[in-house]
Amino acid sequence: GCYLIHLDTFDFQAKEFYEKQGYEVFGVLEDCPKEHCRYYLKKVLSTH
Repeated sequence: GCYLIHLDTFDFQAKEFYEKQGYEVFGVLEDCPKEHCRYYLKKVLSTH
């Protein structure tokens, strides 16, 4: 089964929404696109 979800979003999109849903940031690309950040988030559903 599925035990982990990962996604990416930008600082001008839904980062705060995903964090409220239990996702945590595990990576950031700064200045991509220029003057913005791209965030990589994950959420563990269960241990395998």
